Amino acid sequence: MSTHPIVETCGVFTREFELEQSGKILRLDQRELGDVSCVIWDASLVLARYLEKRAEIDPAFLRNAKILELGAGVGCVGIVAACFGGNVVMTDLPAVLPLLEQNINANKDIWFTAGGQVRACELSWGTSPAELAPPDLLLLADCVYYSESVVPLVETMKLLSSKETEIIICQEQRDSDKQRHVWKMFMSELTKFFQFIPIPTSEQHPLFSSPDILLLKCTLSSKNELK
Repeated sequence: MSTHPIVETCGVFTREFELEQSGKILRLDQRELGDVSCVIWDASLVLARYLEKRAEIDPAFLRNAKILELGAGVGCVGIVAACFGGNVVMTDLPAVLPLLEQNINANKDIWFTAGGQVRACELSWGTSPAELAPPDLLLLADCVYYSESVVPLVETMKLLSSKETEIIICQEQRDSDKQRHVWKMFMSELTKFFQFIPIPTSEQHPLFSSPDILLLKCTLSSKNELK
């Protein structure tokens, strides 16, 4: 599920992502070492292409929307959202921010020209900084990986959500017993506070969808709406 060639230089891999509507190319650096937050996973590509397709059908979907991404990694999803006029805050752990900010700056000409705004912000799951108000759109791509992060992740989702917040989760369904267990834990925790529906493949990008990559649209359950 590749987009454009990957250019390698000294432990850094640059992946090119072409925006289909404009033909402009995002260049996103990735790191050779690490197991999370260092490369663009397939779930990020599926979510980014879904946002792109939906924005092409409905230009108002992302334009001027307040968008927050959890576990942004190298920044593919959030930067694509900004390229359609979104006001995006991408969050991750402190060690990830330098690469994330590098990719934001490297693609500024594209997202700024499109009317978007992007910034990176430190966020540890289980917390919600006062500066982060509930967004219109909350995005998560491949954030469900470690069992110990499940409860803090859902807690942060809850803290950051209002009844108007639309949440889109994109997650690769991995085959290992451990990963199946982690996903089961996540879904059990998610259903305590949120209601959700799968996004059908007919609404996804025809070339960037897969049976083992799940897209969910979620909202805060009415009993858990913030007062």
